[in-house]
Parts: sequence; C-alpha cells; structure tokens
Amino acid sequence: MFLVDSIFRIPYIQTITKIDLTAINYKAKSDFLKKLVTEKPGVHSPKTKKIMLILGSSRLLYFDHDELVSFYPDWEIYNLSSAVTTPAYYDFQLTKVLDAGIKPDLVIMETDPNQFNQNSVFKSSNLTYSFDLPYVLSNISLFGKDHVSFYLGRKLFAVGTYKPYIDQMWRNYKNPFLENAFVMHKDTYDYILSHNGNGLSPVDNYMEKDSNSLQMTSHRTLDWLFASYVRSPMQFGFYEKILNRLQSEKIKTIIVWPLSSPDFETLMEKEALVKTWEKEIDELTNNYNFPLLKLKNDPSYTCNAFADGGHVAKDCYRSLMRSILLEYFRKYEPNRL
Repeated sequence: MFLVDSIFRIPYIQTITKIDLTAINYKAKSDFLKKLVTEKPGVHSPKTKKIMLILGSSRLLYFDHDELVSFYPDWEIYNLSSAVTTPAYYDFQLTKVLDAGIKPDLVIMETDPNQFNQNSVFKSSNLTYSFDLPYVLSNISLFGKDHVSFYLGRKLFAVGTYKPYIDQMWRNYKNPFLENAFVMHKDTYDYILSHNGNGLSPVDNYMEKDSNSLQMTSHRTLDWLFASYVRSPMQFGFYEKILNRLQSEKIKTIIVWPLSSPDFETLMEKEALVKTWEKEIDELTNNYNFPLLKLKNDPSYTCNAFADGGHVAKDCYRSLMRSILLEYFRKYEPNRL
C-alpha cells in the first residue's frame, strides 16, 4: 500500500494530478521559511536594516520586491503570505522565526472574518500543505483530535492530497499546455525563493474594468466564504496565542484588515456575522494594545483598482505599504511624522 502511495510522491505525478499552483506556492513558502530560519538575519550576520515580517493571505502576497527594496531601503522585508491562510498558519511561521532567534522590528499580520470560519478550506489548504509534526503535537489542545488525525493521514498517505483520479490525470497528461504548467510551477517557485517570499502574480498588472464582472466575482467570493460560516474557537485561540507572544517579546505589530472592491465591501456590511466578528476581533486586539488598521476606514489609502471582487490590483500594493508604514509611525514613532 505504501509502495503504491509512493508513486504519488513523485513531483511529475503530483503535477498531473494537481495542475494548479496551490501546492507549489505552499512548497515554495515552506522552503523560503526554512531558508530564512537557517540564515537567521540579524543573528548570524550584522543587522544593518530593520526587519519586517508579513503574515497574510493572497491579499498581501504580491508586493513588488524590487519596489520595496527601492522605496524602503532601511527595511529588509520578508513576506510569508500564502493563499487561503489562517491564524494557525501565521502562528506556525512566527513560532519558527522567533524560536530561531530572529527578532523582527515590525510584524504585519492580516486578519479577515473568513480566517475564523470553522467551515473554511483550512483542512485542504494550511493543514494539508504546511505545519510539521512537532508543531502540530505541541499545539494539540488547539488543533483537536479531528485536525490532528487529518494531518497525520495527509502526511502518511500522498493520495490523500494527490487524488488518484485516473481520468483527470490522463486529461492533464494530454493537455497541450502541460509543459507551460511545468514552466509556471518552476517560475513561481524560483520567484518566491529569490524575492524574499513575495509571490509571482498570475495576472501581473491586470485590473478589472468591468463593473459587472467585479459584482459577479464579489457575489461568488462571498458565497464561497460565508455560505456555511461557523465561528472557529481554534482560530481565535491561535490569534490570541500570536498576540500574547508578540506582546511578551515586545515586537511592534500592526494587524491589517485589507480592502476589497466596493461591491464586496457592501455585501460584507450586510452580513451580521461580519459585525459580530469585527467586534470580537477589536476587543481582543485592543486587549494587547496593538493597532488594527482597517483599510476601509483609512484616509491615507486611496487606491481603487481591483483584480477581482476580493483582491486589489497589484498597483494598489504601493498605497497598501504606505498606509502600513504610516500606521507604524503613528503608533510607534510619532516623532518622525
């Protein structure tokens, strides 16, 4: 059984089983984290720049690395964001970084109501592609038996992740663009490793100009995210665990609630569960005296371009980083404003 399963650990077989970029993004981010922990910036080498750590989802993934280097020469910015993430994922990364002796001068962490949804795709994303056994076992009280069993099953058997659907594998194998997929996988992996974790955007500088399309993708995204929403005590537990450690180690932190398209924001405003989540996350964050930057209320954030209903266009990342650093100076270095 294990011999047959080992076939689905071969990278080529995995690709024709899952041709999308989810697995390769998580693999690249995992290897980048290992690289960061091994190099230990500011520990193994003299600290010549401030260190910023970004913990987020796809909405904080696509900063332009070259622009960050050019615009913010005093900062070394490491981006550990990945698609469809949760506080548990952030805690895993932050734990590895801090336990390695790396002390960031600023941590940027995304928050969003869907990250606290018990019925999100947490199992098929974070729990499948990230974490290691020591971390899972050391946090077993938060994960619970169901998540631990799921994690062990996925780690023991590759077919749990790479489903052996022969018909789908055959279609992918015969796909005339299969070679392009392999190139895209390699380019995505290499880019993340060589650009401090910032992602290679699949749509680059594209922005959606059709208002009907933005409206439709907003409805689809909301239906996908909130159709069966149940508050997750586990994710709130990890969120508080993160805040507690950041506070105890006196690490400057800004929590960011990113902005979506006006259509999506209007739909969110109508959701009672969002208001309930916002009140709870406000109280919890305020208890630790960390700023919660809500871009929908931030006058310094002015960009209004979107790739789809739920994501800003790459062009808006410039305004996003400016807003973050303005909040940093307001909170932690007001004398420099």
